Amino acid sequence: MSRPKKSLRSQAYELLQEWIVTQVLTPSTTVTEEELAERSGIGRTPIREALQRLARDGLLSIRPRSAIVILEMTSARQLQLLEARASLQEQTVRLAARRADADERARMLLLASAVEDAARIGDGELYLRIARDIHNVLCQAARNEFLQEFMGSLYTLSRQFSFTHLRAVDIPRGAGTHAGILRAVAARDEDAAARASQAMMDFLYDFTEGRRSAAAPASRKSGSRAASGTAARRHG
Repeated sequence: MSRPKKSLRSQAYELLQEWIVTQVLTPSTTVTEEELAERSGIGRTPIREALQRLARDGLLSIRPRSAIVILEMTSARQLQLLEARASLQEQTVRLAARRADADERARMLLLASAVEDAARIGDGELYLRIARDIHNVLCQAARNEFLQEFMGSLYTLSRQFSFTHLRAVDIPRGAGTHAGILRAVAARDEDAAARASQAMMDFLYDFTEGRRSAAAPASRKSGSRAASGTAARRHG
């Protein structure tokens, strides 16, 4: 049975979302509907509708006179996101453990092996693509349209943050948390799935705090250089 064809609006949304997450469209840059329509080969109306949805997701800002600015996913924003994500993710995996059908459970076991293989070979981009598929199957198995919508937005922003700092991601640890959730859900063990979800949140908090700490010295050093330059000009 063939899958139903996606609407142009859905195609535009998925394409632009991926461009933002993978930094084809880099943070803080400004784009227009016309540029995106020409670059994607999709008409302006579906592009406009996709942009409105992406703005609601927090990936971009639509400003007066058609200025569209790609938003940066900073450590501060990521920490706020994780506060919201923790309880929603636990509820998602609990429902998935309760409601997943046989096909979904089989796919989860395959994805658990796949994400561990990605970690084994050290392929960060493959790891993130498989992680996206893991999120999709878990949300689908939860059978809750509102959780799927909320988690979809949160996960996309989190993936944008991870892609930005991909070289610093502890892929083996991340893959282990994904695999733990998948195997617990496939076994229909809600409590184990919840514990695995918490292990993932601990990993994400540690990673985000690490990136914030790494950025702080660079920020202070930049400020010091600027101050030194100002002093030099005053005495020059």
